[in-house]
Amino acid sequence: MTMGFRRSIFAVAACCYALSLPASAGPALVYDATSRIVLFAEHADHPWYPASLAKLMTAYLVFETWKSGKAERTATLTISAKANSRPRMRLGLGAGKTITYDEAMAALILHSANDIAVALAEAVAGSEALFVEQMNAAATRLGMASTRYINANGLPGEGQHSTARDLAILTNAILRDFPEHAELFAAKAAPVGGRTVATHNPMLLRMLGGDGMKTGFTCSAGYNIVASATRDGHRLVAIVLGEPTSAKREIRTKALLEQGFRTLEPSPESAPLLLDTLPVEAFDAEQVRARNLTKRFKDCLPPEPELDADGNPVCQPVKGRRPAKSGTATRTGKSDPARPVVCAPAVVAKTKLQTRPVKIMAKQVPAKSTNKPGRPINRGKAADF
Repeated sequence: MTMGFRRSIFAVAACCYALSLPASAGPALVYDATSRIVLFAEHADHPWYPASLAKLMTAYLVFETWKSGKAERTATLTISAKANSRPRMRLGLGAGKTITYDEAMAALILHSANDIAVALAEAVAGSEALFVEQMNAAATRLGMASTRYINANGLPGEGQHSTARDLAILTNAILRDFPEHAELFAAKAAPVGGRTVATHNPMLLRMLGGDGMKTGFTCSAGYNIVASATRDGHRLVAIVLGEPTSAKREIRTKALLEQGFRTLEPSPESAPLLLDTLPVEAFDAEQVRARNLTKRFKDCLPPEPELDADGNPVCQPVKGRRPAKSGTATRTGKSDPARPVVCAPAVVAKTKLQTRPVKIMAKQVPAKSTNKPGRPINRGKAADF
């Protein structure tokens, strides 16, 4: 079977998968970590929130610290008050508690602990701010031209973004420079601080040959993953960003990896497309940034609470709580105005991203593929936002 035919199969399968996705499916990239050949790329340069995939850079800098001898894996670090105050996901040991670097890295990669990411940053650089400077310096050094970090854990904020291409560059650097730490990404569970933490990575549990690497989620980022699997001496890595649910993230990632394992042979017609020679996609940068970053961030902000005439939050009835016995109820079931109402200050649930199903129309599938051998495969209009 020729490589051109195999690429056609990959293109058709990817296109069919795209038609089944909601309109908000994000960027994706698949490459062979053994040969660095890119097998699939779509919107690889579109900016996106990395969420907890930012912790891959945190891990990379910790690995550098170990390699340089500045810290031992068995050395301990202390959880500061700032680290302990980070929101979930978190390990929650408490301020002043200690943990070894080994345990901390397991909590970072398996449990995606935001408090531990800050604790590691402070241990390595003295403060999270100084560590973030090291993160951005490392990104520049590695060639991650479209990445900027503002914290060590990937919690959402203005100015923090990456791309599928840059995340591929980072994961390639981790696998190339620190193969001795591959077991950290392949672990399904590990003892940490007197408890056992389990992985969030479905590829380790339900993908043949799955052996890494990291998941991530925030409302504005959606469900992200860097997933790797190894079969017959080939390790493939898939970067999938912005899926609307964890289940759809798993489905898309599995589909891309399975197709990747079927298209491994280099094309006899043209030179293989390597990760560092992947052409930059032409797109309206401002428009994409507004859609992928600004709009998604604003959509995930809770609405302002309703205020009364004095500017105080309007008291909202508490569900599941009965009011006091004083007062009477009308026959319609509505409480008498004199009857006190059990209530609390207005709180807003986390906003969920709204998605639209893609209408499947024949014209969405071109009769002939425009992809040339050796070029990244694009799923076409069906995958556009």
